[in-house]
Amino acid sequence: MNHRLFQVTKVVYLQKMEKKDIIQRTKEAKIMFINKKQLLCSNNCSLEMKRKHIKSCIWSVAVCGSETWTVGRNEEGIINVFETWSWRRMLKIKWTDRITKDEVFQRAKGERVLLKILEIRRHSWIGHTFRHKKFLVNVLEGAIFGEKGCGKTWTAILKASQQKHSS
Repeated sequence: MNHRLFQVTKVVYLQKMEKKDIIQRTKEAKIMFINKKQLLCSNNCSLEMKRKHIKSCIWSVAVCGSETWTVGRNEEGIINVFETWSWRRMLKIKWTDRITKDEVFQRAKGERVLLKILEIRRHSWIGHTFRHKKFLVNVLEGAIFGEKGCGKTWTAILKASQQKHSS
């Protein structure tokens, strides 16, 4: 098997994402949804199977590299809109039907979980970082290398006062 390799010009994985980058991720996920529309919008597949497919294939594209995102109120809105959009498309609900977001989630037998998934991914990444990368831990915790300052550190003062009071 001869496979042709090609060189990519840009790879974006773990970096600080801006609002436009989060919008780009959701656009890529929407394109993935449209490519899988025949499966996700068909009546032959059960609702549970469609939900699992959206969570595993579509949302994974949207949240790829989300461990380092700084998510503000505007970004939360973008993510919530994307989540609602994906359920509406799956259930074939048009905007002219005037169905509320809450009713969409009831019909999809789900709740807002995409932001929770982002939070879980961020927390697990931070835990992994603390366990394995000493330099990054020092940066995040504010450790400073170099000469010690004059005088006692606050921990030494605290230990000394504890020893005075205990004896």
